[in-house]
Amino acid sequence: MFSKVEEPEYTVLESLENNVEIREYRPQIWAAIAKGSENGAFGTLAGYIFGDNSQKERIGMTAPVVTDEGRMAFVMPKRYDLLSLPKPNNEKIKIETIASRILAVIRFSGFAGPEKDEKHLRVLEQTLQEHGIKTEGMAFVMRYNPPWTPPFMRRNEVALLVSR
Repeated sequence: MFSKVEEPEYTVLESLENNVEIREYRPQIWAAIAKGSENGAFGTLAGYIFGDNSQKERIGMTAPVVTDEGRMAFVMPKRYDLLSLPKPNNEKIKIETIASRILAVIRFSGFAGPEKDEKHLRVLEQTLQEHGIKTEGMAFVMRYNPPWTPPFMRRNEVALLVSR
């Protein structure tokens, strides 16, 4: 039916109630852009992976697409490092190295959006508070599915960085 796209590797350290997991992620490389850019953030990032880059190379689509208040990012396939990854032709796209980290994540299905994301963030924060788990920074959302995926099959996650 559909081929599975590459996803970042992680280890589940703890499973809590309310579909909350504490995960350890390996380092990643992201191509990121400020939301609200011309052509839209998604379209600009898609152009980069479809060949609008220094090598005119198609870069495989991965999941999730990561969004926070100000930006959107695509996780680059793990076969790349900073030297082998083609440079974006659009200077608004920034290549970022994301260090290994521990995230608290709540998973949910359906269509994601500001209200639903906020509702799940509140459940995530309450669950973490009940377990004495401290976080830092702003929440971000990870979306895993193409737009034609039926709502009941969609995978969305809200995540927070766990304080070390």
